[in-house]
Amino acid sequence: MTSKMLNNADARDNYIRQLLAYAALYKLDGINIDFEGMSSNDRQAFTQFVREAVPLLKEQGLVVSVDINTAACYDRKELANVADYIMVMTYDQHWKGSKTAGSVAQIAWVENLLQKYLEDIPKSKLLLGIPFYTRLWKEEKNADGTINLSSQAISMKVAKEFISQNNIKPVWQKESGQFYAEIEKDGAVYKLWLEDENSINLRCSLVHKYSLAGCASWSRNFAEPVIWDVLKNNMKDIE
Repeated sequence: MTSKMLNNADARDNYIRQLLAYAALYKLDGINIDFEGMSSNDRQAFTQFVREAVPLLKEQGLVVSVDINTAACYDRKELANVADYIMVMTYDQHWKGSKTAGSVAQIAWVENLLQKYLEDIPKSKLLLGIPFYTRLWKEEKNADGTINLSSQAISMKVAKEFISQNNIKPVWQKESGQFYAEIEKDGAVYKLWLEDENSINLRCSLVHKYSLAGCASWSRNFAEPVIWDVLKNNMKDIE
């Protein structure tokens, strides 16, 4: 459906008109364009959609940001030329389809990815993506000795409750920039790389280290109230 819309001029125009109407109706400050799951064949069409949408959105006084990851469907340089901000999704290092358990976003991995993005995107337009969720990994050993791995995305609150209920003492990992928790019970091993005020504070330091425009997050409903204080204290004006 996304591909069909992007490759049809009339459909793109209709989509943009709807964005403008809803933005006016709800008196929005801006629009965040987050199209995912596209193929590399949609690269040109998606860029064209953004080229067409941004001038009209800005004419209505809207700030426009575009979300991207490492997929080939995103023309980083051109999107950065057109949009006000580019939000890089520096998370999902390990995701539900991963073959091994791991952090959603190790700090070293995030910084390495950030450096690559900065080759194409001006720092004044780059928003660092910060995850407010973690994954609770479950490793179960099968009869043949192989491991059955599964995971679920959980909020900061649920992660803390799991640790408390199981009397786990998390250990700080310098490599990941996170507290790590592990427990074996009911024939399975559970693993957690926590997102909390410590990991978020560390990620914010990258915004200042590289003089970025700021940060963005996924998703607010996963965050604990203390996180907003961490962000407020970190996201100061950068000269």
